[in-house]
Amino acid sequence: MSSKVFPGLSLITIQLLLAITLSTPIMALETPTTAVPDLKADSDSALVESERKDIDKVLQNIETAWNNHNLETVMSYYADDYMNNDGLDKKAISALTQDFWKNYPDAKSTSQTKQIRVEGPFATVESCDIAVGTTAKEMPGIGTKGELKSISEGQLYIRKHGNSWKIIGDRIDYEKVRVCFGLARQLKAIFAAPEQVKAGKKYSAKVELSLPVGLTAFGSITNTPLTYPQATEDETWRPMNEPSVDHPLLERVMEANNKNRNELLSATVGITNSAKNSLMGIAFLTRRLNIVPNMEEEKKPSSETASSGHTTAEAQH
Repeated sequence: MSSKVFPGLSLITIQLLLAITLSTPIMALETPTTAVPDLKADSDSALVESERKDIDKVLQNIETAWNNHNLETVMSYYADDYMNNDGLDKKAISALTQDFWKNYPDAKSTSQTKQIRVEGPFATVESCDIAVGTTAKEMPGIGTKGELKSISEGQLYIRKHGNSWKIIGDRIDYEKVRVCFGLARQLKAIFAAPEQVKAGKKYSAKVELSLPVGLTAFGSITNTPLTYPQATEDETWRPMNEPSVDHPLLERVMEANNKNRNELLSATVGITNSAKNSLMGIAFLTRRLNIVPNMEEEKKPSSETASSGHTTAEAQH
């Protein structure tokens, strides 16, 4: 999406308006006497409103099927050419969903629809989704199952196939996931990082805890490009004892990948007793980092070609 300079106007729109202004003869302006047309008239037509109701029903059906862990029904709402902004297709989404339910057999999701925009056979749904669940297995050495909570916001892109709507893609703009075992389930942990970074640029991510007296913490922060299957990175565990004992902090400066792939930021926090000889809780925190393509890098080949062509021409003269 283009950056906005004025409310409701993107840079592309402003450039277009300037181009029209510069190429159009200057004319005297008169104050309009006619009423301003209702820009919502078309979008609020009876047909569009009917389509919105159909889409809302589809969303409810998907949520019900997802909460019943009915994979076949859920995937029936995905178009065969589905592709999301992380480069995952329908087959990958199906496998990931199945693995997720296996690891969190009681997982449930609720979705709040913010807006449904309909343009002919296409529609965009903006929503906020929350998922909760419990791990199938206990964490060895801690003796408790993990508690999951995730929240995400983004867009769902759908297209009408005959009389039915199918998901053709989606984009997640914001996403946080937390899975905690043992004492970590009661701890307040903040995992702070930017939601968007330019490819190849450095950024900072940090974890801060509210830690009860008598406990100590250690942790790690990693970043990996979002792929399927997801790669893992070696973790370096560090003590969390700054800026204070009861509010330990861990911070790391990292560099966004140059492959223009969105990233998964992961923080792992371990809670031990003061003697550091007994693991009493562990938290896994993840969040999404959207990568903005580096347009300057994309322009280099063309500029180098132009430069090389200029040199060749000079050599001929």
